[in-house]
Amino acid sequence: MELIVSLKETLTTRPCELSKRQTIELSGLDRISPAILYTIFFYKSQLSHELSSSEVDVVERAKRALQKVLVSWFPAAGRLRINEGTGKLEIDCNNEGVSMIIAETDSKLKELGRLHKYKPCYEKLVPQLPEAGDVSENPVVVVQADIPAHITRFGCGGFSVGFGSSHALFDGSGAFNFLASWAHLSTGKDESDLLVPNHSRDSFLHAIYSPNSSPGGASSIYEQDHIAAIQDLYNIPMQAMASNDRCWETALTKFSQIDPPGGLQLQLVSLCVGEEVVEAWKGLAVEQGKLSKCSSFDVLCAHIWKARVKALMLHPCTNICLQFPVDCRSRMNPPLGKNFTGNAFVLASVSCLVSDLLQEPLHNTIRRIQAAKDVVTDEYIKLYAKALESSDKFFPSMRELTIVTDWLRFPFHALDFGWGKVSSAALLATPVPETAFLMLNLEESGGFLVRIGIGGRHVQDLITNFNNFNY
Repeated sequence: MELIVSLKETLTTRPCELSKRQTIELSGLDRISPAILYTIFFYKSQLSHELSSSEVDVVERAKRALQKVLVSWFPAAGRLRINEGTGKLEIDCNNEGVSMIIAETDSKLKELGRLHKYKPCYEKLVPQLPEAGDVSENPVVVVQADIPAHITRFGCGGFSVGFGSSHALFDGSGAFNFLASWAHLSTGKDESDLLVPNHSRDSFLHAIYSPNSSPGGASSIYEQDHIAAIQDLYNIPMQAMASNDRCWETALTKFSQIDPPGGLQLQLVSLCVGEEVVEAWKGLAVEQGKLSKCSSFDVLCAHIWKARVKALMLHPCTNICLQFPVDCRSRMNPPLGKNFTGNAFVLASVSCLVSDLLQEPLHNTIRRIQAAKDVVTDEYIKLYAKALESSDKFFPSMRELTIVTDWLRFPFHALDFGWGKVSSAALLATPVPETAFLMLNLEESGGFLVRIGIGGRHVQDLITNFNNFNY
């Protein structure tokens, strides 16, 4: 649908108390994908009258809360830059601020249909950053609040908040905690209730390079044959390569624009499944596979992997790989702590033939996934992170590789800025659009969503396979 959005106010929000300028050295986990990841949160207001002064006050309070939260989350007000000596990305904590836009539209939320389903018009609900010649020219956090010009023209009087942050700045847990802290202060709650964030990567980098942490690292990422997440990629084609952070950023940009074979454009698909179905699968897997446990992530990850591989119609003897991020905050020795805001996810990996995956029962695939998690130990994490510090990087073909990211852990519905809980959330295109994101379905209580990109000719097969619940 056509969505006409008018900008009402554009501002740069800086911390209300400026911090001392400093530089944060980033780890290889931070630097692997510095692109901004956008999410839109939709709110359905209970009001049906013209914009009241109290609602205006809520928006102003959110602005002031953002200024306040940036005091402790000061890297979000900084800029990325390339260290000319090392060629690596780092964060310049220079208090330049967060880009914030207030906009308005006459369209109604109900005209958008299912809000969680991606639509091209959603790109208008997030700040459009200019193409920068230097990475340091753009902010690392951007916010756009779209408020209706005439709420009386909305059946629900709703609005949206579009949020984007560089993945080099936060991982998913860090970004959610930033949003939760901002929302907490927006509702007038006490700052003392919040977890004090730890932005420094020093202890993480020290753990990686400590002489007693792990065996000496190889100079090339291709020599890391003891790390499953890297070794498994050797058996599938490579698609993008780079020798340093500046080249890697360019390679990723080109990579995300590569069309699937035959020139077919990728489509972003949202798949839904109910809580009762997932619970039935979990029970079946535990009973038939003699598993001691089975999480919602385990079963959904196995199911979407099978559905995608079958839809792509790969040759039965093709080597394929499933990879998914595992939070290493509590797996490292010593632990990083829940308040660590940097990237603390390493990839676990499962590799097999197409024929093996499609012929084996669901519980066998789940067992593979659980075994891959168990491999992620303190030593594995340090070896993996050290491997990413090598001078060369590569990205494999996304036909043979399936990446699944777990967002089930994030209670987005609880992000109340003073105008009620989130009604729905939508994820925009990501740097690797083929990645599958597992999310809670906020529009259907207890339900689950899978957002994934796939070539146009495979969409219907993917939907059919996903909706085949016959295990």
